[in-house]
Amino acid sequence: MKRISWIFFLFLSVQSHAQLKFQFTWKGEKIALLEDYPLGESDSIQFTNLKCYLSNIELIGKGNKRYKVTPSVFLIDTQEATSFVLDSTVDVRNFKSISLTLGLDSVVNTSGDLEGALDPILGMYWAWNSGYIHYKFMGKSTRVPSKSQAFEFHLGGYRQPNETYFTVELPLTSNTLELDLYQLFTEKLNLTLQYQLMIPGKLAHELSLIVKSSIRMK
Repeated sequence: MKRISWIFFLFLSVQSHAQLKFQFTWKGEKIALLEDYPLGESDSIQFTNLKCYLSNIELIGKGNKRYKVTPSVFLIDTQEATSFVLDSTVDVRNFKSISLTLGLDSVVNTSGDLEGALDPILGMYWAWNSGYIHYKFMGKSTRVPSKSQAFEFHLGGYRQPNETYFTVELPLTSNTLELDLYQLFTEKLNLTLQYQLMIPGKLAHELSLIVKSSIRMK
């Protein structure tokens, strides 16, 4: 009986290690909704909803052989736990790097495909001329000068020079991609002055560049 239990535990460990996953983090710590995180010496921040699109994910092995992860578009949603597993079958130890698009490229934005992860009912679609919200960050902070203390950032836009999607390639040093939001909310955003953004444009582009620089393998 003990041998069977040990084999089952080993199987689960191998499967867990092999799966390609994603998580939002704050200074390397996995973000839990409604939990307070320090923001400077005396302020705090908590997140109520975090969403982002990942697309065109490919794992790259020896000889630059590529494995395409399906489906081609993932909507990561902190309120949907299953969305954090990007591929439950692939063994990432067989690959050396990963290529992916943060957000959705201009082809997807203009394709007219409004099904699955692209369904407008999921709350990530603006309109045909502005396309999709690529990253949605919502929460509360003591720095926000409003009664509700709420902040809401919808970052999107596919038209140059203010596009908010980017392709990155990272060494596959683990099985978990993480998007750390600490830099965005401490170095670029001043929540006292700016705590809401709902349209494409230069600021959305600049904030999305911080998002790009904040994704890594855990």
